[in-house]
Amino acid sequence: MKIFSGLQYLRFSAPRATRYALLITISLFLIVMTVGCGKKGPVRPKLATLPEAPKEVTLHQQGNLFVLGWTIPTANQDGSDAEDLTGFRIKRLTYDAVEGCPTCRDPQVEVAEFDIKYPAPGQRIGKRLYWRDLNIQLGNGYRYAIIPVTLGGLEAPAAKIHLAMQQPPPSPTALQVEAGDAQVSVQWAAPALSADMELVGYNLYRRQAKRPFPIIPVNVKPLTATRLLDRGLDNGRAYEYRVSALVRIGDLLLESMATPGALITPQKGR
Repeated sequence: MKIFSGLQYLRFSAPRATRYALLITISLFLIVMTVGCGKKGPVRPKLATLPEAPKEVTLHQQGNLFVLGWTIPTANQDGSDAEDLTGFRIKRLTYDAVEGCPTCRDPQVEVAEFDIKYPAPGQRIGKRLYWRDLNIQLGNGYRYAIIPVTLGGLEAPAAKIHLAMQQPPPSPTALQVEAGDAQVSVQWAAPALSADMELVGYNLYRRQAKRPFPIIPVNVKPLTATRLLDRGLDNGRAYEYRVSALVRIGDLLLESMATPGALITPQKGR
């Protein structure tokens, strides 16, 4: 071998200075060869060890904004627990609501990112996460990719959904509240709808003063009456109410803008 011949030359024939120089060269060559035999780049996990895509994805229009919701994955694609899941990225694609193709391209523009434990600007309610997209415009459709993110910022497969924005239906009017003992009576007037609109019901939203309104309403199913007695409240605590209308237009179910808020404080003995 050439290396062995070089060593013989160093030992028997070469001057001392030459021997030192060749020795350094051979040492560096051996180090480079040893390092070069190792693995290159960071070790990436197998796809099966990444979380599953979010499930039970929902997207609906709420007045002049969209509400995106999904259930947090609990398992990886290989069935193991999704212990490395830390949060989500939301990417969006904007397309023409009439002539655009929502599924021809993948969403690329990142519009939100948040942690599971500290989900602002989203809201976590139980096992589900919700996020409001405030930057939508009439005439456009929007496709979203909900991407789970793991430790180290790795992205798992996304869940995708799209919807075109519609003109919101009219809102209820004349919202009024009356305080009682650990309860509040809320009532409102029905909106004036056109002939092509079918009133499905109402959503009632309640928040404690100085806190944000929850994304989901107090009622589980749409309210059919124009009044509600909200019980089980804390006396001396201020609450604010809003109400919106759910309207069906053809195959679309739309939610109106919410009414201006009405603030009230239940009092013992009322």
